[in-house]
Amino acid sequence: MRKLVFLDLDDTLFQSHRKCPPDGALHPVARLRDGSAHSFMTGKQRAFWDWLAADATLVPTTARDLDALRRVDLPFQSWSILVYGGVLLDPSGSPDPEWLERMRGVSNDARRDLLDLLEQAQASIQANDLAARVRLVSEFELPFYFVAKYRDGRDEDLAQLDAELIQPWLAAQGGAYRVHRNDNNLAVIPRGIGKEHAVRHLIDCLSHDGEALLTIGVGDSLIDGAFIAACDYCITPRDTQLFAATFGRPLL
Repeated sequence: MRKLVFLDLDDTLFQSHRKCPPDGALHPVARLRDGSAHSFMTGKQRAFWDWLAADATLVPTTARDLDALRRVDLPFQSWSILVYGGVLLDPSGSPDPEWLERMRGVSNDARRDLLDLLEQAQASIQANDLAARVRLVSEFELPFYFVAKYRDGRDEDLAQLDAELIQPWLAAQGGAYRVHRNDNNLAVIPRGIGKEHAVRHLIDCLSHDGEALLTIGVGDSLIDGAFIAACDYCITPRDTQLFAATFGRPLL
């Protein structure tokens, strides 16, 4: 039976240096564009990776785009799910044509909305002197989602942008988009895009090929809950957003 692990990356398998524990050896695994180390595995995370990789097919299931995934120094050799499920790459690194065509429709339907949100956010940042940066995350010339991050430790500036612009904008869209906030990232994602959609599609495709599958989902954020729930088994690291909302709740 083939074991297939859908594995979120950031804050699940590694994290930035400021989020790492102060003691213990760290293993650099992800780089910035200038080549400098940015994200690190702890010893336990490294052992977890080695344990999974020894007997399973690991599928990165991430918000990262292709350039950011290529700066992760881990030997993924099979399928990849990128940009919150907007892109599905086969083991050769080519986009799955059926999935790309489906996501092209979703992206094209959302393009004008996302560009409008980006323009409004840029104007708000300039007008209010906010320490934040915004962009659209795109792949294959298709915009998939909007992301905002605070700078210089000024998380209150991102909170202001969220309250004064993004939340009213979302309300005006009638539920067509969802927002994900985790640490310094705030993403606005069309409902048609989601890791869970890509995970279900890949499981369905491989099952139709006659493979018996055991599927495991691993993630840290609330938004990961949907894709790991599509798997046979679910794993979340302790002391994460998803852990706090589930296992971390006190018993009634």
